[in-house]
Parts: sequence; structure tokens; C-alpha cells
Amino acid sequence: MQKSDWTSRWNAGQIGFHQPDVNSFLGKYAEQVWGPDALGRVYVPLCGKSLDMVFLAKNAGEVVGVEFVEQAVEEFFAEQGLTPDVESEPITRYQSENYTLFVGDFFAITEAHTGPIDAVFDRASLVALESDTRTRYADHMRSLLVEGTKTLLITFDYDAAEMNGPPFPVSTEEVQRLYDNGFDIEHLETRDSLTDAFKSRGLTAITESAFVLTRRD
Repeated sequence: MQKSDWTSRWNAGQIGFHQPDVNSFLGKYAEQVWGPDALGRVYVPLCGKSLDMVFLAKNAGEVVGVEFVEQAVEEFFAEQGLTPDVESEPITRYQSENYTLFVGDFFAITEAHTGPIDAVFDRASLVALESDTRTRYADHMRSLLVEGTKTLLITFDYDAAEMNGPPFPVSTEEVQRLYDNGFDIEHLETRDSLTDAFKSRGLTAITESAFVLTRRD
């Protein structure tokens, strides 16, 4: 999946990955993962125009996202009734209230751009990447986080012979392989997620899982 692929999907309105509601795992586990107190800065990689950011912003000083497709970022602020300030250098940045969204390559975003990150929510980022990119992705996430930072990670798993992603299948074993170096990994839950939309793409079974990744030295 190249940037042009994602841009084409947004232009054509082919954004079935965009959920019309807050992710149910986030609503269920946010307090368990991050505690009852207000968060500082929450990072949402490959954020799209996710309503999960609205949920997170209610209990965070700042929500920082990064997204390949500028249209997605523009739609997020428009749908929230916000008029952001926009800076184009060195990386395009949209900011309004406690939202800061970068438009560009995830791998180009460093702590110099985000500031210190206190929490991460990854619902649609790891699973949007093909297998040969996921190791690089996990390594880059590791470089952004300090000891103790907790990530709530959501993955899908299914028979890759039945459907071409995204979302791409990421097994529990692959989560262990990707994050064993530098993270403690806790599996919270796995549930059946076979919907009519997935059936129409050829799937006969699909599961969705939630993990907590805690950064360690």
C-alpha cells in the first residue's frame, strides 16, 4: 500500500476502515490501561479522521496524530466543527484546541515533532501495513516511547488466502515477535469480528484482539 493507494481510497470514499463510533475496545479498556487520571499527550498513528481521537481528547491534554492523506485530516476538523491553524514547514501540521495532526510519512515523525508521548492508541495503523513494513514500524514506535509508556493495540487475524488487506492479518505470535524487544505484552481479549462487510470480501472467519504494550528498557 502506497500513499497513492490511500489517497485514491479517500477520494473515492472507500473508507470502510473508518468506524462511525468509538472503538469498543477503547471504551472498554481505556481506564484499565491508562488509569483514571487525565493523560498528557496521546499519540494516534495513521489516525484518519477517527472518532477515537474525540474520545481520547476528553481525558488528555493533547491528542497527536499522523496521517498520510491530507483529506482525512481536513475532514476530521470539519466534522468536529473546528478551524485549525495550518503550518506547512517542515511537516504539514494542523492544530486546533487539543488536537495536533501531522500530514506525512509516519516514519518521518520523531519525538522532535510529537513531544514526549504519554500513551498510544493503535487501532488502524499496524494492521494497515503489509508484513514487510511491520518490523520497521515496531522499531520506529519503540524509538518514540520512553519506559512505562502504554500502547493499546488492536489487531485482526484471519486466513490471508481468503482476503487481501487492509486490514492485514496480524497474529498473536506476530505481536510477540514484533514487540518482544522493548515491550511487555499483555493480551486483553480476542473476539469474533465476522461482519457482513467482511463476508462480502470472502472471509469465513476473523478475530479482533486487544493488547497492552508497556515500554521497558
